[in-house]
Amino acid sequence: MKLTRPFKSNPDFEDLRRVLKREPRNGPVPIIELVVDPEIMAEALGTDFPSDQYAEVVNLLGSAQGMTREQALIGLKFLELNFAFHNLVGYDYMLTFPTFSVPVPLRQGRENPAQQDKMRYWQEEHAAMLTSQESLAKFKWPEPGEVLMFPIDLAASRMKPGMKVIPFFPGIFENLRALMGYETLAIKSIEDPELVSAILQKLTAYFEAAMDKVAAHPAVGAVFYADDLGFNTGLMLSPRWLRDNLIPCEKKIADACHKHKKPFLLHSCGKIDAVMEELIEFVKIDARHSFQDNAYPVEEQYRKYHERIAILGGLDVDLLARGTAEEVRRRTRQILDFCSEGGYAMGSGNSVTNFCKLENYYAMLDETRRWNEEHQ
Repeated sequence: MKLTRPFKSNPDFEDLRRVLKREPRNGPVPIIELVVDPEIMAEALGTDFPSDQYAEVVNLLGSAQGMTREQALIGLKFLELNFAFHNLVGYDYMLTFPTFSVPVPLRQGRENPAQQDKMRYWQEEHAAMLTSQESLAKFKWPEPGEVLMFPIDLAASRMKPGMKVIPFFPGIFENLRALMGYETLAIKSIEDPELVSAILQKLTAYFEAAMDKVAAHPAVGAVFYADDLGFNTGLMLSPRWLRDNLIPCEKKIADACHKHKKPFLLHSCGKIDAVMEELIEFVKIDARHSFQDNAYPVEEQYRKYHERIAILGGLDVDLLARGTAEEVRRRTRQILDFCSEGGYAMGSGNSVTNFCKLENYYAMLDETRRWNEEHQ
């Protein structure tokens, strides 16, 4: 299924930047996504990206350590697919994936028969790399700021005039959970807080230096910082633990981004209201992304926070996956009508997953374009 008309023929990152900084009170609503899965991009471009190669890409995004020539070629193929897709659709930016050197173990599976050969990935909850002071002492940490910048350079060479690069940047809490395992982290946060603190400080030093390097790149317009703090009903660890231990570290990452005057866009799933004040007032996030209707509709978050931060996305992934194109159009317009006072960009509530319907993704884009034309 081909896109009949791009969302925008002449991209201009300045349009998106002004929304991220909440400068306009009216004007066209831009589009933004954290991730579009390769299968969706390949379908839109009329090409193919086998799921076994997607597995290699996910592993590469987790860590650049030990990359083989074959893996590098698959990674390059993925990047070229990603760049062609962003140019086709008409985004104001080029999303890309600098590769970091902290290993991230993942689980994979094809448990949903409706997805056929489509692979999905989850963080490892049980097995872990760091569970004790002994394992920490043996762990080989990368040098602070050791990050493969080639994907940013390549994106800059592929983007259309007017675009900027938005790198995907993994969060320190996600890396902490990945290295320790969620179960181990939860237990050790009580039984061995010194171990958790030592790992967190190592991660913060590495990613603070990496953010300084990434945000300094002249082609970068903003940074998408992905750090899931919650789930459908609350935070993954207590608000007190996050305030005392994680929030000061998050501020260091955000400061490294703001040092280069680049907007810091937080992607964080779940119901995280218990720490939103700290994220807005102390960390100084510029925008928040990831809203699902079973936690709270995006309109609720827009009403509460849009005078202070930009609100990004919010069209529920379940609707993109199981709804009809007409239902997607109605919901898209409903969101746009509510979030019409500026500081909003349209997109999915999380990401355009490989189980979403391409026609529904197109319907979201087309209805947003129509809404913009009606409100010129």
